[in-house]
Amino acid sequence: MRPVPEAPAVPAAVRPAGAAGSVTVREYGTRYLRISVRYHGDARFSWLRAPGPAHDRPQTAPSPAAGVALRRVDAAIADAGSGAGSGAGAGSGAGAPSGAGRGARLALGERAAASESGERGGVVYRVPGAVSVARLLPSGDDTAFRLSVRALADLGRTLRQLHDVPWEFAEPVPPHHGVGRLLAWISGTAPDGDGARLRALAHDRLGARLWTRLTDWAVAAQEPPGRGGAVLLHGAPSTGWLVPSPAGDHSVLLTGEEVTGGDPALDLGWVLGELHELRSAAARGLGAAGQGPPVNYPAAARSLLAGYLRKEDAAAAVEALPAGTARAATLRLAVHMRDFASFVGWHEDLRRYADLLAETLDADGAPTLRW
Repeated sequence: MRPVPEAPAVPAAVRPAGAAGSVTVREYGTRYLRISVRYHGDARFSWLRAPGPAHDRPQTAPSPAAGVALRRVDAAIADAGSGAGSGAGAGSGAGAPSGAGRGARLALGERAAASESGERGGVVYRVPGAVSVARLLPSGDDTAFRLSVRALADLGRTLRQLHDVPWEFAEPVPPHHGVGRLLAWISGTAPDGDGARLRALAHDRLGARLWTRLTDWAVAAQEPPGRGGAVLLHGAPSTGWLVPSPAGDHSVLLTGEEVTGGDPALDLGWVLGELHELRSAAARGLGAAGQGPPVNYPAAARSLLAGYLRKEDAAAAVEALPAGTARAATLRLAVHMRDFASFVGWHEDLRRYADLLAETLDADGAPTLRW
């Protein structure tokens, strides 16, 4: 279930030919965020993420110390991709993740200038492509699928790089915004119209036992990690933040607005939860995923996991993932369902999404790890 269907991907939207100066090639979004993609020539694009009328918090950059750590991680990824480095996490001393020695580069957002955003403000990212994996993966095009699977492996490596960095900064750990939105919805404190309608429906569909389980998992996700401590987290990794280069040489991950610290399961589970939702929606005929061409979502998830796991952990697969990954993936399913109702509006498919959430909760999130 996508917030708003994106405009069809066409060659001109990927690399416009003969465009003079800057030109807007794509615009989409919800009441929470509006995204504008502009082409600047020579395979250079900018993505502006501007707040919509329902956006409830300032878009802030990472703390200075976290920003330094992010740039170090990106430099290590760049070195690994060029063969000049080992790809180890910034200052961690840890080895590189399994697979080819590269990951998705971190495109760090910067405050948009008035000339780019007008009165809306927002954060702008400089990237080499106009279309994210969210659009490419389900397109039915073989080349787009291969590009997406490769980008997901890159994403897995990058998340592992980030998670090798302990949160040992002077600044306090920022809240996880996605989990925060979920908690506000669960408690009924979010000013939602259709979100409140969904809350009543979900409470009925889940029943008291599973509603309590969802609440407990969300509360626990906002608490400081136990043994091992907090690590550097992207905060909201997804296929919509992952942008491959049309040339296929590298991918970038839009990074900055959601950066926090916490349990690595939150980042990895966020992506697996999205892929589980897409696979389940396709199987049940829900939303765009259910109406589109067949997609090998298990191959996409396995590519992500192959990038994330170290060589010595690859055989153990699920057992080697951070504890709590299945729970985090289930929370991601709940957050997206909540966000759709609150920021897009009511859709009758939400009834069946609530049933999917109930089934996933009842199984302790296990279906999100079965690939």
